[in-house]
Amino acid sequence: GKLGLMKHGDQNWKLVDDKNFYYEDVIVFKGQFYVTDRWGTISWIDISSSKLIQFSSPLCGFGNKKHLVESCGSLYVVDRYYDCEDMRRNYVARNHDPTDVVKCFKVYKLDEEWGKWVDVKNLSDRAFILGQSCNFSVSTKELIGYEGNCIYFRDSFDVLMYNLEDHKITIVDFNPCIDKTLWCHAPWLRC
Repeated sequence: GKLGLMKHGDQNWKLVDDKNFYYEDVIVFKGQFYVTDRWGTISWIDISSSKLIQFSSPLCGFGNKKHLVESCGSLYVVDRYYDCEDMRRNYVARNHDPTDVVKCFKVYKLDEEWGKWVDVKNLSDRAFILGQSCNFSVSTKELIGYEGNCIYFRDSFDVLMYNLEDHKITIVDFNPCIDKTLWCHAPWLRC
């Protein structure tokens, strides 16, 4: 989508970059607004000038959707890949939204010093929660019922878990509305 900025007292949104219409996620990281586009290029917004400053080169991954997540003081991009064949089948059958067929995820950590992406194979005890309006990281040592090294996300019907180690997607078999910690952070977990 487009990237706009509205400061206190403004009546209207101001486009920050009117050339690129492919922004996918925004996050506040270390007190600064960062955005990613569909190619995984990270930029930050200079609030005083309303300019976009490119911070990293594009990501090497070719996923279909990029998510920004802050975890333990570092910035990550989670690259979501859809199964194109299943997307076509489901679209024709009208069973699902065609974008709901997730094939896998890849995770990259931003090397802030060099502005490069580092491929991440293991999140240790961390779990990433991907929502419609926010993404965040939790410690599974402190959160009972969640597995480390996993990404939790939603499709049209279920909460799902992607395991980075075995690359399997499973339906989460708990009621996320009971977990008040996630409820207050994740608007997509509506009961």
